[in-house]
Amino acid sequence: MPRPVHREAARGVDPIIPSIPIAIAMPVRASPRAVSRRVARASVLMLVLNAACSLAQERSDPAATTALRPPSASAFWQGEAVPCPEAAQVPDPLHLADAVDIALCRNPLTRQSWARAKVQAAEVGIAGSDFYPQVDAAVSLQRSEVRNVPGSGGRTDLDASIGVDYLLFDFGGREANIERARQALLAANWTHDSNLQAVLFGAVGSYFQLYAAQEAVLSTRAAEQASLTSLEAARARLKAGNATRADVLQAQTAHSQNQLTRTRAEGEAGVALGVLANSLGLPAQQPLRIAPPPDLALQRAGDQAVEELIAAAREQRPDLAAAQAQVRAARSAIDVARAATRPSLSAFGSVGATQSTPGSDPRSGAIGLQLRIPIFTGYRDSYRVQQARDQLDLELANRDRLGNDVALDVWTAYQDLRTERTALDTSADLVASAQENYSVALGRYRAGVGTVTDLLNAQSALADAELRRIQARYRWNVSKAALARAIGVLQPALARSAAGAAR
Repeated sequence: MPRPVHREAARGVDPIIPSIPIAIAMPVRASPRAVSRRVARASVLMLVLNAACSLAQERSDPAATTALRPPSASAFWQGEAVPCPEAAQVPDPLHLADAVDIALCRNPLTRQSWARAKVQAAEVGIAGSDFYPQVDAAVSLQRSEVRNVPGSGGRTDLDASIGVDYLLFDFGGREANIERARQALLAANWTHDSNLQAVLFGAVGSYFQLYAAQEAVLSTRAAEQASLTSLEAARARLKAGNATRADVLQAQTAHSQNQLTRTRAEGEAGVALGVLANSLGLPAQQPLRIAPPPDLALQRAGDQAVEELIAAAREQRPDLAAAQAQVRAARSAIDVARAATRPSLSAFGSVGATQSTPGSDPRSGAIGLQLRIPIFTGYRDSYRVQQARDQLDLELANRDRLGNDVALDVWTAYQDLRTERTALDTSADLVASAQENYSVALGRYRAGVGTVTDLLNAQSALADAELRRIQARYRWNVSKAALARAIGVLQPALARSAAGAAR
């Protein structure tokens, strides 16, 4: 990572300090109108100089802060970047890899954390400004009148001056301030990575949730159709005299319940559609049609020992890296506070001119060194040092707490993945046996040797098994994404590699 401007780098840059000879010549008895014209010209000169210097500074970046933070809102710090076209259209159908890219590009959370990183990058440049001389110019006009005394009359004074102040030595305060800003920037960069992973995880989870909800709608419709078949079978047996009215009523009740279940499933699918659109940074009412998602490929990580995964997470989790950077920034802040209690040495210089009408026209200039020695500040600096030390204790506690949370996140995600993988295998067997049981029960009932209770029970078991299988696949894929996020390796490539494997 490029380092910010420090002392050696600052000395290697030759700042442009304008040299402006000031020579204001006015007649001793110049008229007020002539004085006003020359005041106006001097003021315009200073304003033009200010505008030129401001424009030059706005367009320059001597601290190279642009290279110190992610290049775009969708780019990981020192990692993968997603290209974001200005007017991207939502594909139809929407694939998982497309959803991930759209979320990283359009979700406002990514722009928020990127903006924070840019703000902190500017702080690095601000901290480095102490290595440059400070140049100020001033122009003033004063008109005074004295009456009822000897020498009564008016006097017009025009003053113009330019001053330069350059801090030479401050016991490492400037270096510590730059290091504090640099570490705070690193924390902002890693926080941006953490937010990108959160957005990515939200997009993956909501994508699989929508697909599971849509699959549940199809499953409940199939269950509704099966219950209708059972109802028609009961009516046929009643008409043939082989069933009672109670059988038909039981079948009718089961059919109505399946209709209600299907209605609720359709409502949940509508909600899931809005959640996905929101996670992509789109309006909730945005119409989306998604393609069947491939299973995420995280088999290798799931087979590693949990101790290895926790160790990897401690090295790769961006939020933990951000917390560590905050600790280093807090340590540098202590050095900054301590430097404020120590002497500082500055060089200064000034040049000025005064035009008095009537009167003389003195010119002045000065150059020298200033040693500032803080003797007593009302304990303010002492409390600032203590505050910086306490802030370091807080950041250390935050880092250690987060380290424990990281281990718990990995452990929980690891156990969930193992559980959901077993549940997915079991659900497939459950669906197969429930389907066979329902076929047998329906055949027996139509043949007149089975009861309607057996048929409805088999039908309910099949519908429940189908929903369990859908949820098991959804939870299995989401648990893989959760484990990748817990380790700190959740990247857009996870969705793209899965899509490539599916093709």
